[in-house]
This record gives sequence, structure tokens and C-alpha cells, in this order.
Amino acid sequence: MAMASIDNLAPTRSLIDLSNPDKGDFGIDDFELSFVFDDILLIEYIDETAEGEVERNGILVPTNALTKAWRKGKVILAGPDAKYAKEGDIVIFPNNMGVTISGVDVTNRGKVTKGIFLNEERMFGICKQKNVNTESSS
Repeated sequence: MAMASIDNLAPTRSLIDLSNPDKGDFGIDDFELSFVFDDILLIEYIDETAEGEVERNGILVPTNALTKAWRKGKVILAGPDAKYAKEGDIVIFPNNMGVTISGVDVTNRGKVTKGIFLNEERMFGICKQKNVNTESSS
């Protein structure tokens, strides 16, 4: 039995369809973004260094090598139809399934340097920080 690939799954359509990737900047320098519609999430990348590389287990990988890889980010805005993700959640998602943005001002938040608009249904999951016990057990 052949395994299904996420790249071959047809997305369900919502009012705003971000299933086709766009590598452009949103270009709204004169405005602040205050709301997103439907199940759209504005996610700020949190796994990228200042040099534009992504760190994975101590290894730096150039972002252009991550075309079909997963990324990690923080939800800045969540549309009213987002069922699971909310502002402040840390999420993992595909790098190639949304609209990338840079330098967008968000009301009551400030500037999002690098991020992505993505339908919630495209996310892989919501993460939380592990509680790491630094004391050794006896």
C-alpha cells in the first residue's frame, strides 16, 4: 500500500485560499494590519537566525534549502474561523503553503519582520515548551 504524501492532498477550499504559495512581500507600508479573515493565521517565524538561516538540532540550514520543510512560528493574528490556534501559540507548519510577508506593522503588536499568512488547516500542530528537569535523579 502506497503512503499518501501531504503534497498530493487536495486542500479544502475556504473563502480565502492560500494553498498556492506566493513568495512576494505584502507591501502595505502605509498601514497597520489589525484583523485577518476566515481561518487565516499570521505567523511570525521564530526559528530563523538574523543571518536568515534556520537552526535544526544545532545545524544551520539556509532557508532556500527548506522549500518543502516544516517551520516553527508564533501566531500573531488568528481569523474568527480558526478553530484551534490562537494568538501567542507556537505552531509548526509547511514552509511552502502560504503567503510570505516581511515588515508588516500589526496593531497593538508592532512590526512582524518575517512571517507567513497560512490557512489553519495547513498547520501540522501546536507546540508547547517542554519542562526540562535539569536536576539529575538519584
